[in-house]
Amino acid sequence: MARLPLVPAGTSPAVDYLYAEVERLGRPVLNLYSVLANQPPALAAFLGMSAYVRSGSSLDPRLRELVILATAHELGQDYEVAHHTQAAARVGVESVKVAALMLGGSLEDFTPDERCAIDFARQVAHTRSCDEATFSRLQSLFSTEKIVDLVVTTAWYHLCAVILGSLRVELEADAR
Repeated sequence: MARLPLVPAGTSPAVDYLYAEVERLGRPVLNLYSVLANQPPALAAFLGMSAYVRSGSSLDPRLRELVILATAHELGQDYEVAHHTQAAARVGVESVKVAALMLGGSLEDFTPDERCAIDFARQVAHTRSCDEATFSRLQSLFSTEKIVDLVVTTAWYHLCAVILGSLRVELEADAR
């Protein structure tokens, strides 16, 4: 059970506006958003950054979802794993790749740029940084803009993991 209440629609004009914004982004009002609605300005800020990571980033959507799933698995965040397994399928990530992202999975079926990005996400999950060899690989495979977006995406899902874990946000029944 979540540590804070899930805020229903109709609670306030601010909450209704933000929930309409979530739906305009093409997303359902998930428990993550409903718990953040306890502080509407925080939810508004969250939605802004989420929109950038999901829609404004220079990363290919398939690579983005691989990085998100690698991060979620490494951080033990089942809520994000469930939602982003679905998101990965929607953008065309092969199921064999999604399955390989589980802890200890082999990266042999991934392209060099995918392997590098996943290695980066896994390292960051444990050290909050990456070693020089990994960063050099990033620089050899990605533009400066893509490196920034890869770092921002990885960091964003660390933030999500902290919110979900600290507030004990439960996975929606229809996502199980």
